[in-house]
Amino acid sequence: MPVEEDTTASEGPPAAVTATPAPDARGQRRRIPSHLAWAALILVVALAARSLWVAYAPSDPMDGRIFSDPVFYYYSAAHVADGGGYIQPLTGADTAYWPPGYTFLLTGLFKVLGAHVSIAWGVNIVLGALTCVALYYLGRLVAGRTTGVAAGLLLALFPGHVFFSSLVLSEVTFTFLVVVALLLAALAARRGEKRALWLLLLLGVTIGAAALVRGQGLFLIPLAALFWLLQTDWRRALRWTALAAVAAFVVIAPWTVRNYFVMDAFIPISTNVGGNLYVGNFDGATGHMVPGAGEWARDRYSYLPPKEQEVAMNNRLLREGLKFMFTHPGREVELTASKVRGLYEDDEEALRGIPNRQAGETIPHAARIADVANVYYFAVLALSGGGLLVWLRRPRSALVLPLLVIAVFTLGQLPFFTDPRFHYPMLPAFALLAAAGLVAAVDEGGRRLRRNGPTL
Repeated sequence: MPVEEDTTASEGPPAAVTATPAPDARGQRRRIPSHLAWAALILVVALAARSLWVAYAPSDPMDGRIFSDPVFYYYSAAHVADGGGYIQPLTGADTAYWPPGYTFLLTGLFKVLGAHVSIAWGVNIVLGALTCVALYYLGRLVAGRTTGVAAGLLLALFPGHVFFSSLVLSEVTFTFLVVVALLLAALAARRGEKRALWLLLLLGVTIGAAALVRGQGLFLIPLAALFWLLQTDWRRALRWTALAAVAAFVVIAPWTVRNYFVMDAFIPISTNVGGNLYVGNFDGATGHMVPGAGEWARDRYSYLPPKEQEVAMNNRLLREGLKFMFTHPGREVELTASKVRGLYEDDEEALRGIPNRQAGETIPHAARIADVANVYYFAVLALSGGGLLVWLRRPRSALVLPLLVIAVFTLGQLPFFTDPRFHYPMLPAFALLAAAGLVAAVDEGGRRLRRNGPTL
């Protein structure tokens, strides 16, 4: 198979069975496998970095800030945990505007531990650190142990990845599920048809869960299909994609049914698609967020009850956004360039959302921290070009997987508006490519040194 095996040293044949094992045999049995040792190191580094950051710059959605995503996620989870329904906290009306996955994750923990914002921070710290460990194992699968270790450590210390630990937002949970899905897809490619069955079902469940956290989770279906097409054959890729997709939609279906009966409309996941599409495609579009862009639709349907207004607005804005896209092709080309720039222009978005700016709060040394974050971010992006070169030398390599992540998630975002926050799920892919480029450069330097000898 094109997926590379990890080439670690064998521990040798088992020792002969004796009444009292030899000291060396006992030592071998007690030795922690190297992959677990590296995973533990990455986990500790990642947990420490995120814990220290949350202690330095906590962000509390209950601090009186204006209504925003963190405010919704906290109050909706607390309300459901208290026995209420999934509602819009401002109106008390049923809603489907936000995908429910992150809210329900917090709800389960709030029921057991109480509705404390520290629970949300703890979720981010743990899942952010586990994302780094999952990336390490993914790196081992697609490019070898050394690349996996480098990728895990790069992400563990990635400032832009660490900063989101303070925010009650779905990005950390979503990105964890994305990396787990990639790991499952890569594992399936190494297995035979029958041995891959349970991996494919688990992958489908993971994709469904990711889509319920953020709708972009559905991008993982075509992404996996393309990866398997390049790694196996089209028939197997088609069968595997169909199985994973069915499992994903089984996970999503109960929420779709809830929306049909509660919202009186067919809403697969959420009602924010229309508004997000319209913001990226209307006369005043810039490619970025335009505050108040769709408020005319709210006024247009102000006579309706809140939940009916939500559905009507989504449908109307979706139609208007699509109409603009198909009737202004030249403008769409201009907007595409702006959207790509807006998606990748910096890596300090989390720093803008942590303080309560309405109360005049700031993060100590925010400007210097932002500079460090951006230097790290752009350095990783530059180094990821080395990973691209590594793949170009071996285009059948499974290292194509992080490239597919970047391509699919970037293209999938372009019909909507963009924001630097939206590149967050792609940071593990950039870290993996950068690690591959670094390892290749070090290996090449070592070969040249051995060939030419040291020079004075």
